[in-house]
Amino acid sequence: MRDIYHVLVTHDFSKLSDKALEEARDIYGDAGMGVDCALQLIGNLLLETEESEEYSDEEARRDLSLVGTVLRHLPRMSQALGQNSSNAIYELKKRERASQ
Repeated sequence: MRDIYHVLVTHDFSKLSDKALEEARDIYGDAGMGVDCALQLIGNLLLETEESEEYSDEEARRDLSLVGTVLRHLPRMSQALGQNSSNAIYELKKRERASQ
């Protein structure tokens, strides 16, 4: 079944210049790390809200629904970004070997 991963992942970086490829590698890596940080933040916030006496059941249900939506999609997005970064690194190494 196709999901966001299949829409985001790029397999062919052969048409990009070396400079564009290095930039893409860095952007994908940084974005993947950002997604991981967002997931950690969500976990921290959930733990903090559990201890709050002023947090209503309605707010909790709303926020749990939002967290569920985020957790459904962010991991696959993170995987696609990581795959793109790996594909960019592979293309750079392949070009390096070819120029030797």
